[in-house]
Amino acid sequence: MAFCKFSTEFMAKSYTVIDNLFFTKYLLTTPPKHVSIYLYGLYICEQNQNIDIKQFAENLGYTENEIMTSFEYWQEQDIVRIVSDSPFQVQYLPLKNSRSEAHKYDKDKYTKFNRQVQALLCGRMLTPNEFEEYYTLMEGFSTPDGRKLSPEALLMIIRYCVENKGDNVGYRYIITVARDWLNLGYITPEQIEAHLEATNNATVNVNKILKTLGSTKKSSLEELQQYLKWLELGFLDECILFVAKSLKKNGKANFATLDRKLNKYYDLHLFSSKEISDYEENIDKIYNLAREINRTLGLYYEDVTNQIETYLNPWLNLGYTPETLLLIAQNCYEVGKRTLNALDEQIKFLFENGIVSDKSYSQYIQDQLSIKVTIKTILKKLNIERNVTSVDVDFWNRWTNAWAFNPEIIDYAVTLAKNRGANLSYVNTILADWHTQHIYTLEQAKLSSDNYKTIKNAPSAATKITTRSYTQEENESLFNEFKEMDI
Repeated sequence: MAFCKFSTEFMAKSYTVIDNLFFTKYLLTTPPKHVSIYLYGLYICEQNQNIDIKQFAENLGYTENEIMTSFEYWQEQDIVRIVSDSPFQVQYLPLKNSRSEAHKYDKDKYTKFNRQVQALLCGRMLTPNEFEEYYTLMEGFSTPDGRKLSPEALLMIIRYCVENKGDNVGYRYIITVARDWLNLGYITPEQIEAHLEATNNATVNVNKILKTLGSTKKSSLEELQQYLKWLELGFLDECILFVAKSLKKNGKANFATLDRKLNKYYDLHLFSSKEISDYEENIDKIYNLAREINRTLGLYYEDVTNQIETYLNPWLNLGYTPETLLLIAQNCYEVGKRTLNALDEQIKFLFENGIVSDKSYSQYIQDQLSIKVTIKTILKKLNIERNVTSVDVDFWNRWTNAWAFNPEIIDYAVTLAKNRGANLSYVNTILADWHTQHIYTLEQAKLSSDNYKTIKNAPSAATKITTRSYTQEENESLFNEFKEMDI
């Protein structure tokens, strides 16, 4: 820490010195964005603030790329030096040492363009800075194959902005629209003309929507962009007009409400007027179903709107019928899964396993009952008297599904475990060994059965266990094998 330093109050009342040469040589011929970035950077230097480019960009409201591009511009003017790209660092140089003049465009080259732009924007006078922005856009932007934005193409974009915003539209808005179109690949007059034709057709459709909503105002660029977004989401004009008509009937007709409605239908995967009509007609039934599911689970919520949006609508969209959902809820309640989250997890599990229809779920229930009967038989064979648990079912599913053992080899493993007086966990140990050794037939299992016949009783807590230690290298090797093992 420095022995002496300025207080925060002192720094707040101090000054940032700007060389007069900056005003006479650079200010009038430099785009405003570059000016603001240079001056703010000069202020940061004067204040000795330790901030990075991310914070710098956030403070000015620009992106990091815009900040770096601006300092590259100033480096060309030889009044700053970029000393590091990562992290991005800049040094400010004395203006008197600059070797080059600030970049000036050949204004004679754009004499005709200047007159045409001023004629289009007759509601205000254009400034030199604005012309510089247009020159920079035309000369500074190019496609990978070297094509640049021509004056004719830029005039088409400006004319479009005037038609939508008036003859006093700001140049920042024009620049933003131009850059958006350039980024979309519209750079030649022919490409821009085709895009304008498509945009004009879309404008006609937006005006139809506004008329349906009961509005007589002219469509705006923002409304056009919303309309294009709806098309990208997958809605057809017929469907959009259908929703607009329904909003008009309910007295909630405006573009913002229409946008919220269509976003909701998008989340529900409803894209046709029939699907939407059926949904709206059944909304009361959906609310009743939500309350019935809550009662089945032993829950109560006064307002079930959030439950419908979060759980019920997605379940219905997966193809589950109300009857099947209630049956699944009842089964969840019986096994102690009495929350909406638990029910949701069960439905996701069923869906991932292709169990959706009433018939497939009924078959699934029968299969689960059959599994429990089989496990009960195994427990009796092991002289264990208790109810079947979820852990037992997990064992069975692992043996039959993940490890693909048939009932015959499972029964043989149970016999070996019984001879040792062991439990179901030991059956799992035997089958895990066989799975690791790729033993999947009864003949192979019998050849390895001696390993499980040496001890007649299961080990007790008092049994002495032989242990050994492993080196770090051996441990790492062991865990690497587990990661690579296909189980």
